[in-house]
Amino acid sequence: MNRSLKLTLISSLVVIASSFAPHVYAAEPLASVEGDMPDSLRKLVYSVIGTVEDSPRSLAQARRRAEKAAREAASVMRSQGYYSATVEFRIDTSETDKSEKPDKRQPVLLITPGTQFTVSDVEIFFDGIQPDISSELYKSLKLKPTGPALAADVVSDEMNVINTLRSRGFADATELPRQVVVDHQSKTMKVRFNIAAGDKTKFGKVIQSGSAQLSGNWPKMVAPFETGGLYNEKQLHDLTSRVLATNAFKGASAELDEAHIRNEDGSVTRNVLLHIDQGKRNTISGEIGVSTSDGSGVDLIYERRNPFLYAETVQLKSTIKTNQISVGLNYKIPYAWRVDRSLDAGIEIAREETDAFTGERLTSKAVITQKFNRHYKVSAGLGFEASQYLENGQDVRAYLIEGLGHATYDARDSLLDPSVGYLLEADAIPSYNFGAADGLFTTVELGASLYQRISGSIVAAGRAKAGTIFGAGQDSVPLNRRYYAGGGGSVRGFGYQTISPLDATDANIGGRSLIEGSFELRYRGESPYGFAVFADAGTVGRESFSEFETVRYGLGAGLRYHTSFAPLRADIAVPLNKRPGDADVQVYISIGQAF
Repeated sequence: MNRSLKLTLISSLVVIASSFAPHVYAAEPLASVEGDMPDSLRKLVYSVIGTVEDSPRSLAQARRRAEKAAREAASVMRSQGYYSATVEFRIDTSETDKSEKPDKRQPVLLITPGTQFTVSDVEIFFDGIQPDISSELYKSLKLKPTGPALAADVVSDEMNVINTLRSRGFADATELPRQVVVDHQSKTMKVRFNIAAGDKTKFGKVIQSGSAQLSGNWPKMVAPFETGGLYNEKQLHDLTSRVLATNAFKGASAELDEAHIRNEDGSVTRNVLLHIDQGKRNTISGEIGVSTSDGSGVDLIYERRNPFLYAETVQLKSTIKTNQISVGLNYKIPYAWRVDRSLDAGIEIAREETDAFTGERLTSKAVITQKFNRHYKVSAGLGFEASQYLENGQDVRAYLIEGLGHATYDARDSLLDPSVGYLLEADAIPSYNFGAADGLFTTVELGASLYQRISGSIVAAGRAKAGTIFGAGQDSVPLNRRYYAGGGGSVRGFGYQTISPLDATDANIGGRSLIEGSFELRYRGESPYGFAVFADAGTVGRESFSEFETVRYGLGAGLRYHTSFAPLRADIAVPLNKRPGDADVQVYISIGQAF
């Protein structure tokens, strides 16, 4: 690419990036606010009455705006305990040059808050059974005697009482009409919550129904409660969530049976009715990918759900691309003997032909993943690979047996289109090659991605990755296990796996260490269309801990179309420090963000 053309493209990317800045409108409040009140209260009034983009065009329109603003302001005053507040309005008119435009009219609110009312008394009255956690309920109330009489606290306290009861065994806890008395003479408010707690309830057996067939002990295994345990509404909802999280069923619901058994301690036991709809057990899907370097083609996927009645999934996948032909079988149990553990096992046969290597491989693995919480999980397993790749004009065979270790801390808000949070990953893979060049080598990788929303429509995203291979000599590390950079998930602007140390014939031979980094600005407005500009960098070293020779840089922009599932991505990138033989432009089309 000549210098002038490259500068033109870079300038265009800068213009696109600058267009991401959100539009700024000269909005003004629906009405001005006058009166002696705390700044926090004034700001709350302004936020509730809202803004408009232009001044009233007539006196009638100004009056309508003033009346609306007055109603909203009066509601704010009551919600904050100013029950004796007065809200009036006037219309101010400022003279203008009538030859240019008519006089400007501005609605003005005149607010006299008065005294903020306080709470005189709060009572929780139980109609029927008196729960044994009454003192705990009183301690959790936001409303306190002599405290401000806030309407929002009345509503939230009532909801909190009900939710607490339902989490502590009272499945049928219900609120009855509450009594709120506002005394304008004493400037106080008295609140009485009327509650029907119902019987204290314990979980019985989980009884499964619906079109799904499951192993007899599976519903009990996934239940987040024990038979005889105290009822907790959240645990009942969690049971439904756990079933749906397997992705093996169309729908699920859990509820308590109306029938009950009365216990000696006065509580009742009720069974849990778990209804599961199987939905389609067999599906066929496909994915199409287009890239000028990563390989274009199609993935065909057949999936069988719940084949052995344990909510597992069997997937048969075939890939036909310009640089790879493969077929693989994968078996996944989402809850392997316990709900915080999963099992993945698979086998794949592939023929690969990239700029870095050409050959065939047979790969198999079995991995167990342990979840410690919703963010952190660790995987461990065993793998085997038999391969044959062309190196220096000869077919080199390798037979690997390896340990697979992986740890992830994922605090992102979305897997395919994150806007806030971060992702930390670490891999450790010791491998022994007992093929043509035997030896033990270990691959270690660390990666981090960070996402931050910097405005309502713009997200900044960055990632960094570093890896090293140490141990046995280069000949013991098969070509497909060495490091390369370049491509849609690496350094865009360069061809797939084209960033690599070279041999005497200028052929890519792969390296033993790698560093990559990327930065993106992503814009999405109200429409499903979005844009991105990005910069990538990466380099591969010859040695395990080498001084990297040359860092390659790529710059580009992309279009995003956001679907309900994931964004469709189309990127175009240029290499900033291209080498002889590098293409001027690379294009990538895929599903999901680049990272």
